Amino acid sequence: MSVANVAAVDAAIIARLAGDAALLALLPDGVYRDVAPASKTRFAIVQYQTHEDEEGLLTPLYESARYRVTARVLETSGLTAEAAAYRIHVLLQDVPLAGIAGYTHMSTLRVQVVRHTEVDAMDNDIRWQHAGGDYEIFVSPD
Repeated sequence: MSVANVAAVDAAIIARLAGDAALLALLPDGVYRDVAPASKTRFAIVQYQTHEDEEGLLTPLYESARYRVTARVLETSGLTAEAAAYRIHVLLQDVPLAGIAGYTHMSTLRVQVVRHTEVDAMDNDIRWQHAGGDYEIFVSPD
């Protein structure tokens, strides 16, 4: 058995989100891992948080990885960010992720809701809305 690379899970999440027309209508600036380009104002961020291996007697049984997946929108109301967070949840919660090289998807569960407003330190009228969740993804190495 070859050793799988958990970065394949990152790629599968990003591909799922970036391939959804309804989400991209809300977040037309795209989906990024960790950081978006400075000029973007409506996008999703996928951040890897933790990873654990569950070992069997002679072989790995499964792996779990936690990701923070959030919509980030420059707006005061938060309505777009909330709508995008809901769409992200529809796309990830209990929906099989396809195309994870080296793995078979087992489950995806949201374990925490994320929602907050980030106010610019220099200009109180600049407000970034963050909405989404922390998702635990379980995969089995092929």
